[in-house]
Amino acid sequence: MNKLTTQLQQYLFISLGVFIPTSIAISNLIIGLLSLCWILEGNFKAKFELIKASQWMISIFALIFLYGLGMLWGDNHLNAEWQFQRLALLLAFPILATIKIDQKTIKYGATAFLITTFISASVAILINNNLISPLAEYISFIKDDWEVSAFIKYNYHNVLLALAFTLCMYLIIENKTKYKNILILFILVYALSIFTERGRAGQVIFNLSAIFYIFYYNYSRKYILRSLAFFIFLFSFQFVVYKTTTVYKSRFDVVSNIIKSNGGEGDVKDIRYVFIRESLNKIFEKPFLGHGTGSFGTIFKNDIDSGHYFDKHTTPHNQYLYVWFELGILGLFVLLMIFYHQIRELFKKQDGIHRTLLPLSFMCLMLVDSYFFIFILTIAYIYLYTIYSRYESE
Repeated sequence: MNKLTTQLQQYLFISLGVFIPTSIAISNLIIGLLSLCWILEGNFKAKFELIKASQWMISIFALIFLYGLGMLWGDNHLNAEWQFQRLALLLAFPILATIKIDQKTIKYGATAFLITTFISASVAILINNNLISPLAEYISFIKDDWEVSAFIKYNYHNVLLALAFTLCMYLIIENKTKYKNILILFILVYALSIFTERGRAGQVIFNLSAIFYIFYYNYSRKYILRSLAFFIFLFSFQFVVYKTTTVYKSRFDVVSNIIKSNGGEGDVKDIRYVFIRESLNKIFEKPFLGHGTGSFGTIFKNDIDSGHYFDKHTTPHNQYLYVWFELGILGLFVLLMIFYHQIRELFKKQDGIHRTLLPLSFMCLMLVDSYFFIFILTIAYIYLYTIYSRYESE
C-alpha cells in the first residue's frame, strides 16, 4: 500500500506542474489527492518531527493560530469564513515538504511546469494577435471571459510566466540542463507574452530578476561594458513593446499618471491609492492587535467614502497591509518570519543565491496584491518552493 501511495505521489506531483498554469479546478483536485496520499502514507511521527524542526513551517501554523485568535477582538468578522478557507491552503506547505518525492520527480515536475507555461504563453500570444480564437470557443471547460489570457486569468498567467523565467535563468546560468537553447526560446516567448498582455506584476518580477542577474554576474569593472549591453537590450526590448503595443503603453501610462497626480485626477482617486492611504489610517488606529479576522472588507464598505464599491471579500491589494490591518503588528511579524526563514533555508543550499529569488520575488508580489491568499498563485509558490528546497544539486 505504501509503495503504491508513494508512486501515486510522484505522478500527482508532476501533474501539478502541468495543471497549475492551465486549470485551477484540477490543481485543487490534485492538492486534495496529495493530501489524501499524505494521510495514507502514515509515518506521522517522522513528519511531525520535520515540521517541528522547520521554523518557517512553525511560523505558518503561528499565522493560522493568530487568525483564530483574531476572532476574539473587533466587531466585524463577516469575511472570516473566506479567510479561513485561504488559510487552509497553507497546510499544503507542510504536506509537500514532508511527502516522499524523489529527485527524478522534482526534475520532471520543474520540466512539466516550464513546458506548460511555454505552451500557455504561446497560446496567449496567438490569441492576442487574433491568430486563433480564445480557447473557450474550442474547449467548453475553459471560462469564456475577457480576463482569461490563455487558460487562466491574465494576472495569474502573467506572474506564472515571470516565475518560470526565473527558474529558466537558474537552470541556464548554473549549467543544470543540456537544453539551454530550448530554455532560451522559452524565455523569449515568456517575455513576449508578459509584455504584450495585461498584467503588471509579472512585468515587475521579470525586470527585477533580470536586473539582479545583470548586476550579480557583471558587478566587476571589467564587465561594465557587458553589463551595459544587457541593460540596453532589456530596456530596448520594452521600449519597442511600449511603442508598438497598445496594452503595455496604456497600462504604463496609467500608472505614470497616477504617480504624477498623487492618486489620479478628479475627485475619485485610483482604488489602489485609496487602499494604501485608508489602510494605513485604519492600521494606525489599532496598530498592535488590528481590527480582527475578516474585518477589512466590512470596514471599508461601511467607513470609507471614496467613490469605490467595497464588499466583504475586498482586500487592500497588499498582503502586508492586509495582515497588519486585521492582526496587528504581531501578525505582520509572523508573516515576515515565514519568508525570512525560507530565505535562510534556501540560501544555505548549493546555488542558494538563485533559490532565494523565489521567496524574494513572491515578497515583491505581495506588495501589489494579497497573493498569499490567492489560490492558484499560492499553490504555484508552494509547488515551486518544494522544487527549490528539495532539489539536490549534482
